[in-house]
Amino acid sequence: MTDNAEKKDGKKVGALHSELRIDLHTFYAISTWEGRERGTRKDTIIGMPRFFRLVSSINRDSLADNPYADAVMYQLEKLIDEAHKNVQRLLDEANDLIAELPSGISLSNVVSKSPLNIGVHSHTPLGYRCVYLLVGFDQLALKLFQAHHYGFISRQHRDDRLYQGGYQIRKIFSAAQHYRSFPITRRDIVLATETIPPAQRYFGEVDREVLLGRKRSRFSPRVNAESLRLLHERLRHTSRDHKAEESIDKQGDKDERQG
Repeated sequence: MTDNAEKKDGKKVGALHSELRIDLHTFYAISTWEGRERGTRKDTIIGMPRFFRLVSSINRDSLADNPYADAVMYQLEKLIDEAHKNVQRLLDEANDLIAELPSGISLSNVVSKSPLNIGVHSHTPLGYRCVYLLVGFDQLALKLFQAHHYGFISRQHRDDRLYQGGYQIRKIFSAAQHYRSFPITRRDIVLATETIPPAQRYFGEVDREVLLGRKRSRFSPRVNAESLRLLHERLRHTSRDHKAEESIDKQGDKDERQG
């Protein structure tokens, strides 16, 4: 975490700095962090470092007033929020099963003797939020293996929940991978420049709520004020033109009936 030096009482304040490190205890979480290279019978699965680079690129486009990037940032945020809830639900379920342990028996928390300690460096808040999700998945995997080892759940139950937990992260990675960068701003949409058709063919039409900044990631910057002014002005003109066309059509229908 860094910030520009500030002046206070004539003195310079140094740049802010902080470091985040995580411990991963299970193969499932570690393999999700690292990803998988393409093999003979297996496709490539990106890992967390690659996701950081992808979401950083999307964020840069969002900073440049690209509404398609804004839409994907919003999508990623919603996917991460939903995934946090789903992983927590699975973890609560596993904890409830272990809580049925008969009285007189104590069970310690399960951890790896040698967890993988990783320094985390993301340029976006969404990157860090995805890391927190991965740590939650790691805790879920630990609890599931413990529950299976002590006979609370079957192997099939364990593997099914592990798949569900991992899928929560993989679908976020997939959404980031699907993004393509097009040099577009809201101003281009207002002016209907030649840069629009390729993006529309790939993404489709931009959600009006995203375009107007009403549906937006809470970690994205504010929409460019000048772009919003141009958009609202265009929408007003479009609305007036549409009403004028309706009036002409109605008058035409009336004339035909009278004729």
